[in-house]
Amino acid sequence: MAAALAPGFGPLLRRGITRAQWRCSNCASRHAAPYAPSVRSSRPSPPISSRAFSAGSSGGSGKRPRFSQRLGEALRNTKIQWYQIPVGLGIGFLGLVQFYKVSARERERQNGSDDALGEPGAAKQRRKVRPEGPWQVQVMSTLPLKAMSRIWGRFNELTIPYYLRVPGFKLYSFIFGVNLDEVSEPDLHIYPNLAAFFYRTLKPGVRPLDADPNALLSPSDGKVLQFGRIQGGDIEQVKGMTYTIDALLGKNTPPSSLLNGSSGQNSDQEGTDSRERRGDEEIIKQDEEFAQVNGISYTLPDLLSGSKSAKSPHAATDESTRASPRAVSEVRAELALGEKPWYDLLSPDKTTALYYAVVYLAPGDYHRFHSPTNWVVERRRHFAGELFSVSPYLQRTLPGLFTLNERVVLLGRWRYGFFSYIPVGATNVGSIKINFDRELRTNSLTTDTAADQAADEAASRGEPYLGFAEATYEESSRVLQGHALRRGEEMGGFQLGSTIVLVFEAPADKQREGEAPSGWSWCVEKGQKIKMGQALGRIVKE
Repeated sequence: MAAALAPGFGPLLRRGITRAQWRCSNCASRHAAPYAPSVRSSRPSPPISSRAFSAGSSGGSGKRPRFSQRLGEALRNTKIQWYQIPVGLGIGFLGLVQFYKVSARERERQNGSDDALGEPGAAKQRRKVRPEGPWQVQVMSTLPLKAMSRIWGRFNELTIPYYLRVPGFKLYSFIFGVNLDEVSEPDLHIYPNLAAFFYRTLKPGVRPLDADPNALLSPSDGKVLQFGRIQGGDIEQVKGMTYTIDALLGKNTPPSSLLNGSSGQNSDQEGTDSRERRGDEEIIKQDEEFAQVNGISYTLPDLLSGSKSAKSPHAATDESTRASPRAVSEVRAELALGEKPWYDLLSPDKTTALYYAVVYLAPGDYHRFHSPTNWVVERRRHFAGELFSVSPYLQRTLPGLFTLNERVVLLGRWRYGFFSYIPVGATNVGSIKINFDRELRTNSLTTDTAADQAADEAASRGEPYLGFAEATYEESSRVLQGHALRRGEEMGGFQLGSTIVLVFEAPADKQREGEAPSGWSWCVEKGQKIKMGQALGRIVKE
């Protein structure tokens, strides 16, 4: 049969048989058992063609899941196991933290004294107030609240885009309960920023004044947090927590005229000759009429003959030498032990008493404050303190909150004696504005530096730092020796919300058997919402 094949066909047949055997051996090795020896061909295997394999393919079944899916699955399937920390380790950690705080405080004190010694012209910074209280108060005391408030004030002054003003102010009004129907300017596009909206005015007549002339009006919108009679010089912040009236208003609070029995006379009139003499008879008549109608005592200044304190030519000359600051400090402290508090000298016959009221302004309230009665402001004291929040929660938590915060104390008199009006600053309150004070600047680096210098000067004299900078308003009226304010007149305002404290002298409340009560009577309750112009209390006459 082989002879019958054509020439050259034999080699071709052998080559095909060899290829078939190689394929069969390759298939046998691929499907062989794991422990079966593979059959190798005597001929070398041909090169394997290169093919692209995807790193994300899993046997060609699909794409690899995303990282977020794998992370979520890992978090769901991972078991969380808690380990207890030994008590000793926790106590040791707290001890190290406290040691670090004490060491840092001591280094700060030493650095401050070194800086004061190294630079004679530089004022040493006042000691920072570190209030006592729960951990929330401790954390808040470590924050730069004044710097945060300044930044917030700058943020409030940023111009809002025109088309975002209406929805933005309406959202704010919805959150904080602002009644937009009372706003004097109904077009909210007029307010360029948050500061202008906070300091908005109201329509005429939406805050009517109480018709009773013997009523003391609420100075602003807000909530009555506390009120009552001052006993022993202590003001109740909340139940079981008090602060002294001297800490709130400052030492030697009432003008000397109050202690001398004449609310308008001033025995120390040095420097009146250097002031510009204003003899406008019309102004004097108006001031006299204001004082007579409201029962406020006054004095006519000697406009023509000069100061009554001018020295006589036969007066004794002063031949003293300067005493040492240490002696002055020790003798002053010794004499102060025998002095009676000023509030015990206001009413020796106990016919009047001191009362107080605290009104809290929420962020959604009307932010301007007004005069609660006809009175005369004689002096202003600015306490450059801290800026803790004045929220009701912190008032219940932080003792002496109002004595720590920055505040403006306005001291004066009304027909029943002493009267004071205290706007208190708070966190994120940009500033306190007083309309008739051209120099007052609150929450600023300038006032803080001035307070540091005053504290440094007092320490160099061996005297305690009183904590405030004082100014007078005598030039406003030579007759009244202060700035006259009418009932309901606008006095100033806050940027955002804060608190107003009133401390005033009024007839003591009397209640005898068979007779109607007389004296001072409150018209509000604690926690009550009140509007400017409503009565806080009134004088009930016999």
